[in-house]
Amino acid sequence: MKLFSTRVRGPLFWRPVFFGAGFFFLIFTCATLQAGPIGLHRYGSPIDPPPYNPQPDYWHEFAIMKAATEKLLATIGATNAEAAQLSQQTQTNAQFLHDKWDVWFNTHVRSQKYARDDAYLAALKADNWQLYKIRNEKDAAKILAVLHGVATDMQIKADNCRNSGDGLGKEIKVKVHTKANGQEASGYEVFFVSEGMFDVNSAHDRFPRQSSPTDEKILPPGSYKLWTRKDKFTSEPVAMGIGGHGETRLEVDLTVPTK
Repeated sequence: MKLFSTRVRGPLFWRPVFFGAGFFFLIFTCATLQAGPIGLHRYGSPIDPPPYNPQPDYWHEFAIMKAATEKLLATIGATNAEAAQLSQQTQTNAQFLHDKWDVWFNTHVRSQKYARDDAYLAALKADNWQLYKIRNEKDAAKILAVLHGVATDMQIKADNCRNSGDGLGKEIKVKVHTKANGQEASGYEVFFVSEGMFDVNSAHDRFPRQSSPTDEKILPPGSYKLWTRKDKFTSEPVAMGIGGHGETRLEVDLTVPTK
């Protein structure tokens, strides 16, 4: 399945219908609650919400990425060889991942396990947001910095997919060790964010449990920034690629100062 246009069918077109259905469902639910308990019902009855289908949302993001990189190829890419190479690299990996996700959705039963904004989809949106911000940028250095970050993130995702055992490699269980002079140093909070979203404070997240090590956190493969905090100390963010080799679990080390 190829991306021939940026026209998005599906979720955008049907929003009015879904809104109307959702409004009716809300009224029905409220009336039912006011009427009292209705007892148990089998899954699949009319009051069950349908499973979320994330496929159109993924195609929407891949289409946006294709359009954004095509525009960059026609502008700065026409005179800047590095910008052209990075844009083409991003397009190639986006098309590859589009096709792999297409196979995945067609061979896996859809279920409630798909969140409406899962981490992998959020990472694609973050890359597209970076490309959107430079759509009218005139500074070549700023454009190249963003293109390099997006191309790196998409390359890691594509490489992890190529090397994965399940044909997609969409998530990795990551655990972080904090070490001073090669020895475990405990009591640090470990934070992370997709590299392209570092300037967005609301996008920052934290690994569960203080180190060392932290508890596992499920992350999509990609380019990240990680940093630590303990008491009044906050480390400098470290850029790190997560995944790329098809691993399903990964343990990484972050250096912290000695006491």
